[in-house]
Amino acid sequence: MASENKISVSPPQISAGISQVLVGSVSYFGTIVVFLLAFNLRDFPEVPFPVVGCLLASDGGFGEWTSAGYVLMALWCFHFIRRFVEVLFVHDYRSRLDYLEGVGTPVYYWVFSFWVGLSLRSDLGYVNTHLPLFVIGSLVFLVGEVGNGVYHLELRNLRSSKNNHLLYQTKSQHVVPHGLMFELVSCPHYFFEIISWLGFSLATWALSVIVFLAATVVTLCFYGYQKHKAYRTEFDGAEGRELYPPNRRALIPFVF
Repeated sequence: MASENKISVSPPQISAGISQVLVGSVSYFGTIVVFLLAFNLRDFPEVPFPVVGCLLASDGGFGEWTSAGYVLMALWCFHFIRRFVEVLFVHDYRSRLDYLEGVGTPVYYWVFSFWVGLSLRSDLGYVNTHLPLFVIGSLVFLVGEVGNGVYHLELRNLRSSKNNHLLYQTKSQHVVPHGLMFELVSCPHYFFEIISWLGFSLATWALSVIVFLAATVVTLCFYGYQKHKAYRTEFDGAEGRELYPPNRRALIPFVF
């Protein structure tokens, strides 16, 4: 999840390891397949609550609306279809993953995908949460998806716009992003990914999704802080370099 925010425009480097395009595409495509298998496999053994099921189930008619599960399935698959397309056509990877991360990344996604797919099955005891939470959560998820996708494209544009007057370049050919959410945080794409999974958590109230959200927050806070720290170190205002905006946060506006 951390590699999409690298905005160096230096020539690609060849190094040992596994292609990030290969790892990303296999991870995201596999995540979709694993989720669909977990969600649709028939005669699956009973799994105890709260490993599966809704932590805040509704007592109204909406709780029994089984089609809601297919809406959640569509949201989950939409995210990873988008990420799969971005790996192939948007992100510009300039390094390779070590073998441990190359293997660990798909395993991480596939394990969570299987758990989430099981958690949302009505035949295993999932009952929808309250309708307002479902609607609000779904809308928040979509806002996060739009923001995440927009800022992935913005980062792509930064890499391909070396002569843009908004960019400040150093000998390393790194640039300081400017405009919109970049004025508030160093990694707005990370921020919006968290928004996506926060929305999905509100819509589902499934333990698996909440744990996935927590893991995402911890991971992106770590990588976001590392990127923010690197920006501030390189753009120190010395020798003609731009001073990195001192009030810009790493990931969460005005907070972190």
